[in-house]
Amino acid sequence: MSESHLSRRSFLSSLAAGGGTAAVLAGSGTALASIDPVVVSNYPLVVPKPPAGRIKILCTHPTLSHSDEEKLRSSGKNVDLVFARDQASIIEQIVDADAVLGRLEAEAVAAARNLKWVQFTAAGVDELPQQVMDHPSILTNMQRVYAPVIAESALGLTLSLTRGLAQDSIPNFNAHRWASSRNVPLVDLYQKTMGIVGLGGIGTETARRAHYGFEMKILAIDPKPLPKPAFVEELREPGWLMEMVPQVDVLVSCAPMTKETAKMFNAAVFKKMKPSAYFINVSRGGLVDQDALVDALKSHRIAGAGLDVTTPEPLPSDHPLWDCPNLVITPHNSGAAPIRQVRLVALLAENVRRYSNGLPLLNVVDKTRGY
Repeated sequence: MSESHLSRRSFLSSLAAGGGTAAVLAGSGTALASIDPVVVSNYPLVVPKPPAGRIKILCTHPTLSHSDEEKLRSSGKNVDLVFARDQASIIEQIVDADAVLGRLEAEAVAAARNLKWVQFTAAGVDELPQQVMDHPSILTNMQRVYAPVIAESALGLTLSLTRGLAQDSIPNFNAHRWASSRNVPLVDLYQKTMGIVGLGGIGTETARRAHYGFEMKILAIDPKPLPKPAFVEELREPGWLMEMVPQVDVLVSCAPMTKETAKMFNAAVFKKMKPSAYFINVSRGGLVDQDALVDALKSHRIAGAGLDVTTPEPLPSDHPLWDCPNLVITPHNSGAAPIRQVRLVALLAENVRRYSNGLPLLNVVDKTRGY
């Protein structure tokens, strides 16, 4: 299969759409149609030098089936795929490994002598040891791979608040609450405004569903020089945040966790929000000043919040968030779905193919930016 038959745009679009990837990776030779959202190449664009001789790839990811392993073995050329699950085996095998698929701890990085590429199997790299970020090897991640199902959770959290499900759902609802529950204000999303902070995979997929599903007006900020998708009304740099916030009915956190984004959703942001607006976080708990969020909810400064992520996880039983009104918390499971494994293995296989042939890798992380 030629490189032109599987561009980064078509490959990741197929992952987002949830179809077609298996056929392409199986060698059908059928080009995938590019669909919205437009996906641009990450920077920096890295083209690895074609490896000479056999390539040792160490896999530390714990949830691969036998068929997954065979797919990875057959996806590249001159590849020796080695699996190690416990830390002692990983340290032993990484000494002469060219690449790693999965997570690495600091001790394993120190033992590596030939490491050129690390494929992390999560989207956010903030939980990786600093030694991985400092290492000269290429780092790739799973950005955009889990985005479609996380976007569904973002909208699910929003709907649970706007349609009263957070207040009236079983087991909260019962016959004795029937009369009082009918007084819970219900609102609609039709032609409302959604603000997206971080127009990466999750942000793009959330925006696309909100616009085409509910005719919502989408405003967004992102530090990358991205082309504006057709379903986004306005896309600007992060400095526009405080101007965007008062305009939105739903504010969605989809940004990565970095030094710049830590506690970016703070008292100043919540004060700028409409009292009728909702806050949704499906990225990282560290982006939110949780004390400020508690205050905003208890003082009814905002209408409600939906959180798939918190700090810490899980929350202690005495954390003040548990006592907040109009709050929905899910256990950081928004990326879970059977299709997750299919997409994960498809990206692993494609990057193994690319690495073994000296082609540009997908989802290269800019280590200086942290995403």
